[in-house]
Amino acid sequence: MAKLLHISANTYPPLTGRHHHTKNIWQALADGFEEYHILARSENNAYSYSREGNIHLHLVPRLTQRSKIFFLTSFWMFWLIKKYNITHLLSQCPIVGGFTAALASKFFHIPLMVEIHGEEYFRLFQSKSFFAGISTSLMRYTFKHARKIRSLNEAMTQKLIQNKITENIVLIPNRVNLAIFNKQKNDFALKGPLKIISVGRFVWEKNYLNLIKCLHTNLADFHLTLVGGGKLKHEYERYIHENNLDQKVCLIEWMEQNDLVDLIVSSDLYVQYSLSEGMPRTIIEAMALQMPIISTDVGSILGVLAHRCNAIVIDSESCDALVYAIKALTQDALLRESIAKQAYRDVVEKYEWNSVFEMYRNEIVSMRYEHS
Repeated sequence: MAKLLHISANTYPPLTGRHHHTKNIWQALADGFEEYHILARSENNAYSYSREGNIHLHLVPRLTQRSKIFFLTSFWMFWLIKKYNITHLLSQCPIVGGFTAALASKFFHIPLMVEIHGEEYFRLFQSKSFFAGISTSLMRYTFKHARKIRSLNEAMTQKLIQNKITENIVLIPNRVNLAIFNKQKNDFALKGPLKIISVGRFVWEKNYLNLIKCLHTNLADFHLTLVGGGKLKHEYERYIHENNLDQKVCLIEWMEQNDLVDLIVSSDLYVQYSLSEGMPRTIIEAMALQMPIISTDVGSILGVLAHRCNAIVIDSESCDALVYAIKALTQDALLRESIAKQAYRDVVEKYEWNSVFEMYRNEIVSMRYEHS
């Protein structure tokens, strides 16, 4: 049977750690592998190894907050591949970890799948900076030597092709676990303040400060909940306090998924007002909960959302467009309900957890090294 090494620059606790939400993803992907190894960074500066069933988690020291250090520490994979007789490689990033995996793929003659998750890679292709030039060279080397390149949707595939990456692309979409996101919004009536929710890290890409400002300026009666936490929380709090919005804006850093499901379903609208995205899984999770969704058209969103079909899709820079979309939905109950129900049907058809993971596993196992 196959032995997979999954390479990620993210930081994780050991498998026995609390709140290990990524473990259920690893368990689903590990089904059918003899051994499923993960190489990632620890939350401290110590090496860690833990095992649960056929899952082996190898954590190298974090060293710095920035993931770029993994470009060096990921060379630990050479020792892991040799020790555990790894047969397949999967890298979450084509640069940090992915370049090392491409070298290891050539050295050990084992196949590599590399994934594209974020819009930052396409921004590098467009940039003229020295750093971008080096990064794109590393990416192209990884793509050249990968047996498969995972795209999340057709819009992302077209961006790869536009940047002259045309071979070995496989479409494996994001997925949602309907056993967890197992409730659907069925009451689309509006009662009291308009309840808006969004889930995502408090970073500039999510554009949450401008979302708060836009709602504050244009809507008299609203309540906004942001769930995610992050480095910009204090900036949001400063604006909220200065403008007496403490009763209208709620910031939540973390909550149990069951509670999050209930909170989303009890809201009226799900809004993704991002300036940059790849294809956020939170969108598909909101679709699974049968939520009326408003989203900007950034990144590869249009590979999943269709305007006035399963969401309202707006210009990423325009507060006026957001306000117009909110008013269009609040004034049309049939539209709210129709886009929400179509979103749920799309999830069941295209993004259901078990069917996507079966596709995912089959694409990995079917890889062969170039001359094998």
